[in-house]
Amino acid sequence: MPASYNMSFACLECCKSFKRQIDISNDFPKTLPCPECGGESHNFGRHFKAPKKTDKKQWAKIKFLLEHGFKFQKIRVGSEHNETIPYPETLEEAKEFVVKYKKYAIKD
Repeated sequence: MPASYNMSFACLECCKSFKRQIDISNDFPKTLPCPECGGESHNFGRHFKAPKKTDKKQWAKIKFLLEHGFKFQKIRVGSEHNETIPYPETLEEAKEFVVKYKKYAIKD
């Protein structure tokens, strides 16, 4: 039986997130249709925690990070790559984050 993960997907239009079980032996889908509006939902991986639907500032931060190649993947630095960098809490912090960690951005 193939191993699978629950991956988090989020629609930036209707600010809704949902999980789907994904078989890890295949390529992960980058997007899926949103069950709410039918638009495009983005795969933010296993570790993404969506904000409340009404938290527009946090959704703006998520959109900004996505536009710059950050899909809430773990960013590991240090000599042993054990240290994980936390994601920014605000949009202002996100602006500094994308500059500082641009080499870790996902290029689709």
